[in-house]
Amino acid sequence: MAIRDPNEMDMERRLLLAMVLSMAVLFLASYWYQPPPPPMQFPEGPTEVTESTEEAGESLAPAKPLLPQAPATTANRQTIEMENDQLILRWSNMGGVLESAQLKLSAEEAPLEIIPQGLDESQRQVLGVRVGDEELDRRLASAIYEIEGAVGGSRRAPAEISFVYRDEDLEVMRRIRLPESGYLLEMSTEVRAGNRSIPFSVLLGPGIGEVVAEAQGDFGDREVAFYLNGSVDRLAAGDVEEAPVQMGPGAHWLAMDSKFFAVAVLPSGGLQGARVTQGEFFGTTPDGETEAAPLLTAEVNLEQGSEYRVFIGPKIFELLQDTDPTLSAIIDYGWLSVLVRPLVLSLQFVHGYVGNYGWAIIILTFIINLVLFPVRYKQMASMKKMSVLQPQIKAIQDRYKRMKRTDPRRSKMNEEVMGLYKEHGVNPLGGCLPLVIQMPFLFAFYQMLYSSIELRGAPFIGWITDLSQHDPYYVTPILMGVSMVVQQKMTPATGDATQRKMMMALPVVFTFFFLNFSSGLVLYFLFSNLFGMMLQVGFRRLNPELATAPAKQKSEKKKAKEPEA
Repeated sequence: MAIRDPNEMDMERRLLLAMVLSMAVLFLASYWYQPPPPPMQFPEGPTEVTESTEEAGESLAPAKPLLPQAPATTANRQTIEMENDQLILRWSNMGGVLESAQLKLSAEEAPLEIIPQGLDESQRQVLGVRVGDEELDRRLASAIYEIEGAVGGSRRAPAEISFVYRDEDLEVMRRIRLPESGYLLEMSTEVRAGNRSIPFSVLLGPGIGEVVAEAQGDFGDREVAFYLNGSVDRLAAGDVEEAPVQMGPGAHWLAMDSKFFAVAVLPSGGLQGARVTQGEFFGTTPDGETEAAPLLTAEVNLEQGSEYRVFIGPKIFELLQDTDPTLSAIIDYGWLSVLVRPLVLSLQFVHGYVGNYGWAIIILTFIINLVLFPVRYKQMASMKKMSVLQPQIKAIQDRYKRMKRTDPRRSKMNEEVMGLYKEHGVNPLGGCLPLVIQMPFLFAFYQMLYSSIELRGAPFIGWITDLSQHDPYYVTPILMGVSMVVQQKMTPATGDATQRKMMMALPVVFTFFFLNFSSGLVLYFLFSNLFGMMLQVGFRRLNPELATAPAKQKSEKKKAKEPEA
């Protein structure tokens, strides 16, 4: 797969920001500004040092040799494959790490690799074991484990294998069980030093998916996510660029996360802590090029003799919730999740009847426009009244334009304009406030289409074979831009000439941004514009009287005298 432009990574989110800023400049700049939230704070070190941790640190130097009946292991390097209905896993007995995890997502699609490939052997760390001592950790990274339970190097699930390693200082025993179906591994690990069980950690990363500087598509938005105190917190590469982040105990699970897929460790007793770092890794891209990528690595601390589960799979809401009720929170629906989740359920419901997510998006867009029709009706009525009054407002402004802004007599201009609004029953904010009500639905629909794996690989019609990818021929973005121009021509003109010119430039800007947006998102905006135009036509038929100037509430009204210069 070709590497896309790094500047493309957050294009969709930058457009949403541009939309908000555009609306603010044109309508509500003075009302909408709020300072950015403070950055998330993390403790610089572990919040507490437990007695067991202190004992574990002391026990790394063996108090006495292992029992005679436990000789040091001697084994040859070997790769073991485990396979069930959804996963193909390849384990290396060097370091006891997961070298490859392929997801069998559909019969039509080749298995998708979720573990970064093309890394140096020393960088392959997924689910490797560490004990917190530099010398012993180097030994464990290159240790050759004996494998029990594997015949011929391959096992069909349900399957269970064990890794065993012993030397003069350490003894490590690991058990891995893969059920007949599903994306969940059951694991247990015990590390002994000086014949005493000690705490240990397992590794996630580096990264997830392709080793490229800016992952796109399936593995975009790479982060470390963890569930702590009832909510999901996230760490991106920039958060640990200057120094590692050390977390104390208490998190329920921790995951190497991406847009559509995740690898998560779910200990039965919760995490004892974690350390998240960033390193620069060199890998071979699908095009055969070597590229450096800043990838995250997480070291998850577990208690002695832990049993834990490992989820390796797609971020499907129901699947995650069945795995753990809190794991579904890893899907980032943003601050409007209270709206996004019902929209996802509605989209799935409609898809159940029409069998095509493209048509489901169009139908759901039409339903949302119907629900918001009263709000849009009031907005269009207010804008029509404002446009009819615009010449009179312009005349009032022209009479005062020669005065300085500091001239106290200019306050009379505002009084006259407000008096004109009052006389004709026009609310100057009537065209803006309904728009504010519509914005949450707009952002919620955007977030739903951006975060939902349901659209991945979902075809629409003809040339659009994947609604999560951009239109390969840019037909829908261009049609969307044309629809914006037509809709603006149909909309009553308000504001001054500068504002109107800015509004006319928006279709060009939006078309440019939407060229590389997902087809599903472009489809929503295109048909939202088309349904909006249909509503405007119906509005005109329902309100022909608003095509003319609004009648004055008072039959006689003296024109304001032009003030003296």
